Amino acid sequence: MKEEEVERLRGLVRDCVSKHLYSSAIFFAEKVAAATSDSADIYMQAQALFLGRQYRRALHLLNSSSIVLRDLRFRYLAAKCLEELKEWHQCLTMLGDAKVDEHGNVNSPKDCSPMYLEKDGEDHEININAAVCYLRGKAYEALENRVQARLWYIAAVKSDPLCYEALESLVEKYMLTCEEESSLLSSLQFGKEDAWLSSFYSCLVKKHDKENVVEAKLRDIEKDTSCTASSPFMLALTTNADVLACNAEYYYQCGEYLKCFELTSLLLAKDPFHLKCILVHLAAAMELGHSNDLYLMACNLIKDHPQKAISWFAIGCYYFSIKKFDQARKHFSKATSVDATFPPAWIGSGNAYAVQEETDQAMLAYRTAARLFPGCHLPTLYIGMEYTRTHNFKLAEQARTICPSDPLVYNELGVVAYHMKEYKKAVQWFETTLSHFASSMNEMWEPTLVNLAHAQRKLKMFHKAVSSYEKALALSTRSMSAFAGIAYTYHLMNNLDAAVTYYHKALWLKPEDVFCTEMLSTALEEQGSKLSSYT
Repeated sequence: MKEEEVERLRGLVRDCVSKHLYSSAIFFAEKVAAATSDSADIYMQAQALFLGRQYRRALHLLNSSSIVLRDLRFRYLAAKCLEELKEWHQCLTMLGDAKVDEHGNVNSPKDCSPMYLEKDGEDHEININAAVCYLRGKAYEALENRVQARLWYIAAVKSDPLCYEALESLVEKYMLTCEEESSLLSSLQFGKEDAWLSSFYSCLVKKHDKENVVEAKLRDIEKDTSCTASSPFMLALTTNADVLACNAEYYYQCGEYLKCFELTSLLLAKDPFHLKCILVHLAAAMELGHSNDLYLMACNLIKDHPQKAISWFAIGCYYFSIKKFDQARKHFSKATSVDATFPPAWIGSGNAYAVQEETDQAMLAYRTAARLFPGCHLPTLYIGMEYTRTHNFKLAEQARTICPSDPLVYNELGVVAYHMKEYKKAVQWFETTLSHFASSMNEMWEPTLVNLAHAQRKLKMFHKAVSSYEKALALSTRSMSAFAGIAYTYHLMNNLDAAVTYYHKALWLKPEDVFCTEMLSTALEEQGSKLSSYT
């Protein structure tokens, strides 16, 4: 076969692949490889077989080639075939016996292949060693060795920060604590042209940080785009789906559920299948009580993605929102069976048990989540909340070590301190909680303000307590606990007129409340005695 004809067939194979005509690509690639016996053509044939899902045949072709153990790309493709065949031990064997230390540094002299195929004309490509490390991580994760999986994912990101899949696995599956995420991010070496990526990664791993930190990172991305206004890519970045989803997740962590829901609704109108955005959208809809939106989203997901955990999780969210907790648990459990590494399903399952006061089952779900996702503080936080509910004030402190910047952790520490009658410490924790979102206070933080006021009242800081109650009422005008608290505080201050007024407002919201009924009666008696003494 003439060289010109061979070159034409190579071009034809590439065109068939680009048009997803894999059988045609396999047919012509086999003819080229047979004619030349060139390693690049053998690799092209193996690629066509892989894309055509003929994994056994591709693996046999690669193993039959003497180059497979000398060229890292041949080995990597062979390992990818074994990945698709779910033969994880053989996949690791094919990738070699490299070791990784606790910091994600790889010692692999055998992987330093002396031979590489020519690039296919790309200006930049992801380091093959990063891809190998990532595949090792996937294999270890499939074998339920999450410790090794975590180290290999770290190694992949360190080998090449452009290996986004590795970072995504670390973040989405909560394999790192907040401190470890920040440490990894600071160790990455970005090129000058990838400065925007550094800012985006910072937003990705700093969801629980103070609002000024996260917003500063988002502004960095906008600044990068404004500096290169001539680049259509950089101009489009500020409205990119991933950037907007990251921003929405930040709003959710702030408790800005309405802002989050509005942003995810806009994004899903443009890209209705953006799964990360869908997850944040579901969470915001849950918090806002939008059961109709949850129902529609669940129907669409189960139709389009019946094999994905998020679809069953969405159904569980719908049932949870309408208080059918048995059905919610059933579907959360189905989500965990589809994908055991999907954190929201374990948390949802625990919450569904907890709301029905089935503490043992809730604890089991939370502990499983804590074991599977060591970087996620929520399971430990919820365990602490369960202990608080059962008057065993022990565990909330542990969650702070995993994610020290989540205000919900500080709130629970304040609740524990209050129940243990450590009122000064409780005031400090509640004030720390509120300091995270001083400029974006919303109804979510009304209970924290009420708790702060209760603690201040216990310390006889009556004027500060009244101020805190009033701030709570500014956020929620139907807060019975705030009305009752401010009434009792005025009562202790001997301001009976104000006390009576607020007792009445509390009883208007909850007429059957025994405490307010009794205290109103007492206040009226004292008010009457006071008037009679004047006459």
